[in-house]
Amino acid sequence: MTKTILMKKGESLKDEKRTGVLYRNVLMVEKMEATVTHILPTCKTQGFSHKGKEIKFMVKGELEYHVGDEAFTLQEGDTLFHHSDDKHWAENKGTGEAIFITVSTPGTFSMFYGDDGKKK
Repeated sequence: MTKTILMKKGESLKDEKRTGVLYRNVLMVEKMEATVTHILPTCKTQGFSHKGKEIKFMVKGELEYHVGDEAFTLQEGDTLFHHSDDKHWAENKGTGEAIFITVSTPGTFSMFYGDDGKKK
């Protein structure tokens, strides 16, 4: 079991690029994961629904975060918790890049990559 991990600024385990969205997986241990998501203006993430729980920390900008039928406006410094089994996605309706950190359990980056680290 790993006890301490340091990821320096700009480092990541895996990056996944989608139109206007960059997911940077910065930590993956046991049953927890941290991902930094960058969203360009007018872009949004794909909607996901899966087992688990998530905490979002808004780092930069502003975006609309959807969980089920609810929409939340997140601004720099805000924190949001939600159950992952409700469909959720983020949409940047602002004029600048939006950045947020997701800490999830269990990890969700495996939606993009298998246990072998290869892209699905």
